[in-house]
Amino acid sequence: MYEQTRILVVDDEPRICQFIKELLEREQYRIDTSLSGIEALDMIEKCDYQLLISDLKMPGMDGFELIRQAKKGRPDMATVMITGYATVENAVLALRFGVDDYITKPFNINELKKVVKQTLNTRQMAMENKELFHHLKEANIELSFHKQKLTGKVEEVSQHLYECNKRLRQRVNELATINQISKAITAVLDLEELLGLCLELINDRLEVSHSSVMLLDEKTDELIVKAAKGYRREQIIGVREKIGEGIAGWVAKHREPVLVIDIDTDSRFKAKNRLPYKTKSFVSSPLSMNKKLLGVINAVDKLSGEDFSESDVSLLVTLAAPISIAMENASLYETLEENCFNTVKALASSLDAKCPYTSGHSQRVTDYASRIADTLNLAKKEKDMLRYAAQLHDIGKIGISESILNKPGRLTTGEFDKIKQHPVTGEKILEPLDFLKDIRHLIRNHHEHWDGSGYPDGLKGHEIPLLTRIMTVVDAFDAMTSERPYRPAKPKKDALSELSNFAGRQFDPEITHAFIHSEEA
Repeated sequence: MYEQTRILVVDDEPRICQFIKELLEREQYRIDTSLSGIEALDMIEKCDYQLLISDLKMPGMDGFELIRQAKKGRPDMATVMITGYATVENAVLALRFGVDDYITKPFNINELKKVVKQTLNTRQMAMENKELFHHLKEANIELSFHKQKLTGKVEEVSQHLYECNKRLRQRVNELATINQISKAITAVLDLEELLGLCLELINDRLEVSHSSVMLLDEKTDELIVKAAKGYRREQIIGVREKIGEGIAGWVAKHREPVLVIDIDTDSRFKAKNRLPYKTKSFVSSPLSMNKKLLGVINAVDKLSGEDFSESDVSLLVTLAAPISIAMENASLYETLEENCFNTVKALASSLDAKCPYTSGHSQRVTDYASRIADTLNLAKKEKDMLRYAAQLHDIGKIGISESILNKPGRLTTGEFDKIKQHPVTGEKILEPLDFLKDIRHLIRNHHEHWDGSGYPDGLKGHEIPLLTRIMTVVDAFDAMTSERPYRPAKPKKDALSELSNFAGRQFDPEITHAFIHSEEA
């Protein structure tokens, strides 16, 4: 415990300042508070604070600018950022501005106390190391004057101590980096987004112009480049490499990191069809979890043009551990999502199976919608959302009587009103499933019309989500080309003609024409 350690808390919300003040004063710290960055800089100039705790978003001067200016005059002062915006951009900026740690809102008491204690301990260690190094340097200078016979030995010891201190600072920096990266990636459960985030952080911390992640394809026993960040991204995405072949293959086979000083002379590197590198040196590390190989992470081309060093390997290996954990979590979450979706999909399929006229309808709508998504070059995430929504778009009909769904004659007004409730019912059915929150509104609006005459909300034009507009077209097409209890199936040509006639009224004209073109091709 640091008795009478002085801490300055800066936040534009008085109640937060008071809360942190009262909490930390119980830990025997001396706390001052400020409601603005300008006032805080004046206080820092007048008082020697050991720690600055600042909110990120503040009027006038934000937390990053406050820390930047405060560090000019007090470079040894430790800093902790409090933010409700735990984004990748903020994590990278925090590293660049020299923030020692950060806490995301809302935070709990134990987390705040732990971060404050750790940050002060790290600062104290750095100060002691700095002071020790200073004294050792002075001692070496004095000894060089009075003990010339021991000059060589003193220089050797001094260099050794310098390297130890350097390694210590490097290790502290690595731990701080792990902490920053772990906080940034812990909440990311989408594997594609996670890999992109990890590579962005690695490029920044290792100061390289290119990095990549290769994941193991267990079926083919190959590594495949799933994500890349840098100037060679388009060239290598999807490239495969056998286990045991090339550097990445060697790393995967031996489950060991590797440092390559000269690619041209390293016998492990497969030179055939090799992509161009700016430098001849790179590092790779395996990604594994519980002795299970997940893949390999690679970094090439340091911005400085220098070769990689053992410290770079050490940092990459250190970063590989939390990245592997996050990847495994993302993979498990993806599996859980798929299992939950398959359960709901089975429910929807049971609805199709209840009625011989709608059997296979949801799957056909999904197939049609996927083809339009490919034609429109939609992003993978949008394609996945569309696939989920199309499979489940009619799930709300579970609550409708079979006598109404299979009625051969015209529906009464009351019966049609019940039919019109199925988009809202479908939305409510999916409400407890958080991973489907992004598609609930698509299901709710799949009977909206381009001219605003649809239901349940009367949306029109581009008020209707793009993915919903796609579903509306293909849902109508499959309904027309399928037999119903009240009418026979229309020929494909007639159905396409009717879609064309209603483009601009019931359907988005652009999507309608794209679908017609794809079906006529």
